[in-house]
Amino acid sequence: MEKSNQERLKKYLVGNEKSYLKTDISNGKVIMLSGKWGSGKTFFWKNLIATDELKKELSDKNSAYSYVSLYGKSSIEEIENDIFAQIYFSAIGGDNLVTKTFSTFTKYSKRYGNLFSSFDFSKLAEGLENEQKDNKERIALERLKNGAIICFDDFERKSKDIDLNDLFGFITNLTIEFDCKVVIILNDDVFEGEEKKIFSNVKEKSVSKFLKYEPSIKELFETIFNSDEQYRKLDDHKEIILNTIEETEELNARIYIQVLDNLVEWIENKQEIDKNILRCLILVNIYFILYHTIFCKLEKNYSIKEFNDKLKVISNNFDSRTVITSRNQAKFYESFDDYLNNFEKRVYNDNQVSENREFIKDNKKYYKSKFYANKLDISKDVDDKTFQKINNFIETGILI
Repeated sequence: MEKSNQERLKKYLVGNEKSYLKTDISNGKVIMLSGKWGSGKTFFWKNLIATDELKKELSDKNSAYSYVSLYGKSSIEEIENDIFAQIYFSAIGGDNLVTKTFSTFTKYSKRYGNLFSSFDFSKLAEGLENEQKDNKERIALERLKNGAIICFDDFERKSKDIDLNDLFGFITNLTIEFDCKVVIILNDDVFEGEEKKIFSNVKEKSVSKFLKYEPSIKELFETIFNSDEQYRKLDDHKEIILNTIEETEELNARIYIQVLDNLVEWIENKQEIDKNILRCLILVNIYFILYHTIFCKLEKNYSIKEFNDKLKVISNNFDSRTVITSRNQAKFYESFDDYLNNFEKRVYNDNQVSENREFIKDNKKYYKSKFYANKLDISKDVDDKTFQKINNFIETGILI
């Protein structure tokens, strides 16, 4: 059986002692792990690649691992300090920190004498601080030069104060000066405008290996489902959960985690459970995350709570599941865009084309949410009372 994209990447990067990140062949290289937003790149990296086992192997080789999120960083210096601090403290450990501090204290006590009654402790504190800084830099530098792995994440959330050219220059210098391995995790289309041009230019000069992370819905779901012991409470319902997520065609790790967490809470509170209720809860949860919408069930379809739809006379009676063809036959819409095109044709007229077009544009997410709610019939075979209970739970976050 052919391996999935995720399995191939894992084997390539850390599968055995000859894998890319475990040998010197990747020293001094910049590796880019890219994929679509929400596809679980960070989850994959932290849970399947940068495991405790890999970190221990690096430590045993007097090397180190550092994970740096660029979120909240406003300067190259901040990033540099984060890397050095992580590598330093991973080297000395918690207990060793006390020992080294005491050792340094003893050394400075001898240097300044033992007459503590007249000793200027401010000088000791200053000396201790400088000594620790020197030790920190020396230990970090040694470990960096010994095949350390540094991972940079959240590129799309970096501060505007950090120039992209400077950032890549810093990353490149890390690999040149310290011969370490650098992994960059980012979305496919993370930059726009001028930064997009800069990124396109510098990545060709800086990146040695491009890796594409593109899991299937099932693959991403399985990875997350198996990552947390609390999800074992959902084992009996795994198939319906996966099938429902596949109905939505959403590939998003954060959404899967939130859905699974809410399902665990629902079950732990001994709520009524069957496949239709679970399916409804999952769909309501997903579309609330995506569009922040909650639905009311009408006689024939669903409307959005607290959405003042000026076109509701048409939209509430316009079937978002099927379209009547020229041969007077009903067929399913192939996409939301197909549906929207037909909907627009129904609401435009000579006097209100501009006004209606602007209204639809401003409220596109609501119509998109409404389209999927009706297309999938989100509360199918679920009674109104249970549907309302699910809506309340998802909207408020509290199960009453």
